[in-house]
Amino acid sequence: MSAPASAARAPIRPRTHGPVQLCLEIVFGLLFMALFSWFVGLAIEIVGSYTLWKEQGTRHAQRMVQQDMDYIAAAPRSLLVDDTAAFARRLCGWIARPYERLGVPSWHARLDPAPGSPEEAALAASLGASKGTARAARAIGRHLSRWALSSMYVAQDVALRLSVALFALPAFALACLVGVVDGLVRRDLRRWQGGRESSFVYHHAKRYTVWALTGGFSLYLTWPFGGFNPAYMVLVFTVLVAATLSTTVAAFKKYV
Repeated sequence: MSAPASAARAPIRPRTHGPVQLCLEIVFGLLFMALFSWFVGLAIEIVGSYTLWKEQGTRHAQRMVQQDMDYIAAAPRSLLVDDTAAFARRLCGWIARPYERLGVPSWHARLDPAPGSPEEAALAASLGASKGTARAARAIGRHLSRWALSSMYVAQDVALRLSVALFALPAFALACLVGVVDGLVRRDLRRWQGGRESSFVYHHAKRYTVWALTGGFSLYLTWPFGGFNPAYMVLVFTVLVAATLSTTVAAFKKYV
């Protein structure tokens, strides 16, 4: 038998990941998820400011940030952070700092003042006296200032919701532990009772476990409507992670 033929028939070993590579993949995966959620959330906020919440404008995104701050303040302590409200305020301050240095809030306040304020009356008078080109430039600047300020509020909201996930890490760890123990018990019972294996159940449950830890949480990061308590999100996803992980471990092959 020739060397090329034997090499072609050699089994392909599965690709393994070292601990450093695995940590880097997790970090870059979380960063990509945060940036993707920020981009999608900003697109939803911009479209919604012209359709669903046209009267609110940028105040809708600001209200979402304040609502998430109130939810975090309702649970002031965590196993990982002593003061969750102070941590959330510092996080929002860090995100707002580059926007403030660039002058985005003052730019928006100058081009798009609050309704009924003296600044709005002065802006309307100056627009009435200006020519068509200057009026169009001011209108474009007003829309751009809205988008820039909305990007700051959406970034703050995504960061706050990621901090909620950080506070809930002990609950997710406990759910994973419960799921693994329950799955091992079910797998051991299946092995001693002569139960049949199902690779279909195993692979699909493993895929849903990854989705519950990443993709499902991305929906929460981009959710544009208020009134959603993060405690319900933590409850739903911890139960989902425990159930899918238990099914994955229970359906694992009986003999390794």
